[in-house]
Amino acid sequence: MSRRSSRASTVAAAAKISVANDDDDGALSENELSPKDPVPLKGAEKAKGDNATATIKKATKKKASPKKKASPKKKAATKKGKAKASSDDEDNSEPKAKKKAAPKKRKSKSASEDESSTTEKAKPPKKKKAADHQRWTERTPLTRHWDPEQAMASTGSYTFTVISWNVAGLRAFVKKQPDALMDLANKYNADVICLQETKLQEGHLDDPKLKLREHFEEKLEGYDGHWSYSLEKKGYSGTAMFIKKRQGGAKTKTEDDKKGKKQATLGAFFGSSKADEGKTDTSAKGGDNNSTGDIPISHLEPINVDTELGLPAHDGEGRTITAEFPLFYLTNVYVPNSGQKLDRLGYRTEQWDADFLAKMQQLEKEGNKPIIWLGDLNVAHNEKDTWNEGAKHLVKSAGTTVEERTSFERQLSAGYTDAFRHLHPEGRGQYSYWSQRAGNREPNKGLRLDYFICSNELMEDGDGKKARVRDSYIVPDQLGSDHCPIVLEIEIKK
Repeated sequence: MSRRSSRASTVAAAAKISVANDDDDGALSENELSPKDPVPLKGAEKAKGDNATATIKKATKKKASPKKKASPKKKAATKKGKAKASSDDEDNSEPKAKKKAAPKKRKSKSASEDESSTTEKAKPPKKKKAADHQRWTERTPLTRHWDPEQAMASTGSYTFTVISWNVAGLRAFVKKQPDALMDLANKYNADVICLQETKLQEGHLDDPKLKLREHFEEKLEGYDGHWSYSLEKKGYSGTAMFIKKRQGGAKTKTEDDKKGKKQATLGAFFGSSKADEGKTDTSAKGGDNNSTGDIPISHLEPINVDTELGLPAHDGEGRTITAEFPLFYLTNVYVPNSGQKLDRLGYRTEQWDADFLAKMQQLEKEGNKPIIWLGDLNVAHNEKDTWNEGAKHLVKSAGTTVEERTSFERQLSAGYTDAFRHLHPEGRGQYSYWSQRAGNREPNKGLRLDYFICSNELMEDGDGKKARVRDSYIVPDQLGSDHCPIVLEIEIKK
């Protein structure tokens, strides 16, 4: 056979193989040499007979190396020690699986990073610490300046004790603490007990369901009661004053008496005769066998009791009761609250405070005797009377506004003294009111809203003086209201 015919047969055979293997486009036959590369294909020498087709396929696959090189995942798999794929399907499927898996891992990682960053973002930013305000809850112990029992042992001295208490509704009060007033009267040998915010109407005393008259006649049988009611609004304001019975007394005098109306009283006052003026009282004082010593009864009996100020603009709310004693006036007062929205701030500071001060000065001048006004004055004078002085909301809260404090200072500067602060200038944490809604009583987060305000002369010693304030203190352990009682001790001299 000639070379030409041999070459022709070889080309024909290669054409058949090419037709049978469409996937191996451009592949050379086992015996054919590339004109550019005379070296036989790798593996072609080992191929025999029927294995020629498989050999060509393998060679063709190796020729498709650009596809393998284009797969970075396969290289990565090789580095990790994974076995090479033996077929095109395995080669293609593995990278696809890894392509799906790898993004998931990356997404998972980025998601966790996003979550952590989101968590960090979700945390509220740290606020800059504002200027801190006072937080004074410690109750400093007080030094007692007066011993009534010791004073009683000396001649020519009697301790006249006054108690004041905002009961925040007398009907509820007597249900919760039926013996509280009686216990106070006995414990402190009270001569006068003043209550504020009774919230009673005139008919309540004789209401058969409430039985308030019977209650006070039983619990405070040694006292005469005087009442002032709110006529403009039911269940609002109201004051009461219980004065220890002596051998004589005075009739209650009100503006309503002039109009034919009458305020309710417990017991009756009878005018004392001149024969009684030199007598002394040997009856029990507050349940104890303590007499008035050698102090005349006339020094301890009220001359009259008035349940109104005589100011029509203010008398409709039952806020005051004034008892005139021989040596001083005693006015029980429940000062109007300015309100949560301060809607009565103007009325309270510009009208009530000014008119009330003028009335006290009038009594003092006309009676030629000192005066004491006492009760819930609805103002915390300064930082010593406020647990959280400096808190931003205080300037907008009733009782701690600049207007109320300024008005109170104006009253004091007119010749009057805050008895407690005068006697205990360094007393701290001595509060008389705590918010029940906020649960502030136990932690002692309170305000001092209850006072005894006295004419300056009652705070000073001097020859010939028959009345002198000796001590004032607070009773924070006495429960029954959101306020606690306060006490004033006045020495009466012969």
